Amino acid sequence: MAAACCNQGLAFQPTHISVHRCNQFRGQQSPRFAYSDYESSEKFESLVEAATLEAKGVYGGDFAGLAATFNPGDGSFIPVPDYLIPDGLKEWGQEPKCLEVLVSEDVHSDASGEDNLMTRVTTTILPDTGCSVDNLETMIAKDEIDLESQLKSDESNEDGVEEIVGLQYPLGEDKLRVETIFGLREEFGVDRIRVAIDLIPSEDDFAIKSPMMLTLERRTSSISSGGTISEGGGLDGRTVYMLLGERLRASRTFVDEAVMSYENPDPTDDIRHVNFPAYVSIAYGWLKDKNSWMLQVSQISGASRRVMSREFTTAKDGELDFEMQSWVEDYI
Repeated sequence: MAAACCNQGLAFQPTHISVHRCNQFRGQQSPRFAYSDYESSEKFESLVEAATLEAKGVYGGDFAGLAATFNPGDGSFIPVPDYLIPDGLKEWGQEPKCLEVLVSEDVHSDASGEDNLMTRVTTTILPDTGCSVDNLETMIAKDEIDLESQLKSDESNEDGVEEIVGLQYPLGEDKLRVETIFGLREEFGVDRIRVAIDLIPSEDDFAIKSPMMLTLERRTSSISSGGTISEGGGLDGRTVYMLLGERLRASRTFVDEAVMSYENPDPTDDIRHVNFPAYVSIAYGWLKDKNSWMLQVSQISGASRRVMSREFTTAKDGELDFEMQSWVEDYI
């Protein structure tokens, strides 16, 4: 084990966090198309570089990226729902494996004056085809995330590995989302990887019962636009194409990348180990000696393996408690 370790014991109380989620369709159907203008792209990239020059940390501001879903039980890829894909794309065998997303994150002060609340607006671009490129169809989701329970590690090493951040916030009354963000410094064109897993907390049947979301993103601005990019229509394919940038446009099939091998150090235990593209893996299951449920999310960058580990227990009063640790270790 090569680097820093942080411990934090926290009590999770969903009633103290206000969560808003909504999905809605905007705009009209329009085609996806490949826009390529080297000169314009070069100028746009210089604008992105200037807009992100003062950015710090792995959240806050505007991001553009690709999102894909996987089965957390065996690591298999889950295709984009068929009803979201136009017949034209199916006929030509061009069904997308990732959805393009534009994310805006604003950090606000809570009642105590601390920056402990983040508002995230996610604009998901739906696959489209047709004759018009003026109005892309989108879905909008809004989350309010309590940052008071986050665990943040800003350790770095010789490979330029940056932050690891653990977030957790409720979705509705019975579901808890745990999100791990891995910052990237040397991977040109990608600033972070987000791994989102939804849990059903239960003393008797603590389990992952929803697909896992893996998102690769680059920051396009250090200042959030508040998720207004598609308001009133007019969001077109060229804008999304430029925001994604060359590296992400080339990663549309990252779900097909070879998955790293991983050997279970103790085949007799009850912990399940699952591997995914982008050098991401998870391990989860019951720790019998502690009577707690464990979830570890890790990502390999260069010669280092970064880990965010959580252990959940149910207190006598029914409150869900969890401990978080993060560390960086040598990976050979």
